[in-house]
Amino acid sequence: MFFRRSTTLLFVFFSLLLLSCEEADEDFPRTEVNFNCNLQQAPYSFITTPGQFLTITKKGSSYTVEYPGQPAYTDGKMGVFLGFGGLILGQPVLSMDVSSQYAAYDRGCPVEAADLVISRLNINTNREGTCPKCKTVYDLDTGFPKSGVGKERLKTYTVHTTSTNTGTGLTVRN
Repeated sequence: MFFRRSTTLLFVFFSLLLLSCEEADEDFPRTEVNFNCNLQQAPYSFITTPGQFLTITKKGSSYTVEYPGQPAYTDGKMGVFLGFGGLILGQPVLSMDVSSQYAAYDRGCPVEAADLVISRLNINTNREGTCPKCKTVYDLDTGFPKSGVGKERLKTYTVHTTSTNTGTGLTVRN
């Protein structure tokens, strides 16, 4: 009897734990991410240096790549999906992901995304992303908020590094 009750309690505890882990992501809209780039080509070569980040934002049938202090670059590739608010892509100085030296975050602020509002983070050369609406500042090395009302980590996407005959490529997917 005791063993059965203990097993049931452990099952309930772990089920609740798994559900609570999923709840943090439930407030963020689920959207597709499918993006590829070649790190030997501009403007993506910018992020081969640790601590550098750029933003990629959908503009109609094309997308725009921007990074602090440089002119925007526009590309018209088809079949590109950039999540809810676009992407922040870069190479953290201290990566939290052991599977890749690169990080990809959704550019949409988690605070505003909970209300289905797209408020795109603005990035700076200090490896920070700031929401223009709620003013939360996020650390791009970790994705966690540094100051402001935000409590959730930025929505992260999986980054795979691939070797091709034209150099090193990145693939970002969810």
